[in-house]
Amino acid sequence: MYAALIESVVKILQKAEFSVADLAETKPRCFDIVARKDDVVLLIKVLYNVDSLKPEAAEEMKKLTKILQASPIVIGERFKFDFLERGVVYTRYGLPVINLATFYDFIVEGIYPYVYSAPGGYYVKLDSERIREARERLGLSVGDMAKMLGVSRRTVKKYEEGTDTTLSTAAKIEEIIGTFAIKEIDLLNFVEADISEEEEVEGEEGEIIEQLRVIGLSVYPVRQAPFDAVSQAKEDQILTGFKQVREIEKRARLLGRISEAIDAEAAYITDKACKKKVESVVFVLKEELYSVSSAKDFISLLKEKSCEE
Repeated sequence: MYAALIESVVKILQKAEFSVADLAETKPRCFDIVARKDDVVLLIKVLYNVDSLKPEAAEEMKKLTKILQASPIVIGERFKFDFLERGVVYTRYGLPVINLATFYDFIVEGIYPYVYSAPGGYYVKLDSERIREARERLGLSVGDMAKMLGVSRRTVKKYEEGTDTTLSTAAKIEEIIGTFAIKEIDLLNFVEADISEEEEVEGEEGEIIEQLRVIGLSVYPVRQAPFDAVSQAKEDQILTGFKQVREIEKRARLLGRISEAIDAEAAYITDKACKKKVESVVFVLKEELYSVSSAKDFISLLKEKSCEE
């Protein structure tokens, strides 16, 4: 069931001409698919029942969203005891959750959802400016509008200040003003996240992070991805691996697929010599890292090694 859902998501993305990389081979992971089209980068978590999304995975996903300037989306079919409905956005640990049909509508058809689920039912975001302009154009006072809706003047003022409301109330407002009164939900800018690069990592991995920072890179450690950190120098973004695992080349290939999908650099820092490059991933010996004195030199080293056979 999960595999079929992953396959369907990938097909939808390919239909919309996204570059796609899936991470089915690795655990743990805070996202299952990364995709890019033009300036849009998506980090997608796929779960049949979204109740199984862990809070630590959600936080890591939000962190990566900010670092990679990406948009996170959770795709599932069930939430708690119910099936997710088409055209409705749910929320889990601050991440947008939609079903496969809503994802298709958004990615392929360009149809944004308008309805979101919250305690108490379904709600919409009102286009407050349009409502106020329409009311004034019709010559209605706030009091007139309140009487027609059966609410207080204060409530009408709140609608015109942007307070969200129920579907039924939105329908009444639209009937009165004779025009569309709700805003689409922008799934690409749904999440706001703060990040810090000061996370402490101990041991050999911590030493590598510290050296990357010493030469002038901003380094953001990552725990649930096929890479161990995102390193940044001005406009250069480097997906960075440094865990000394047994199947290091296999991990590097997965890292390479992700870097190619999002058009980022990729480097793997190792203790001992191995291949110079696997796909788009450049291998850098620790001694080479310690031999460079600036972020600019490190970027130049990656480019030189990338051109080597």
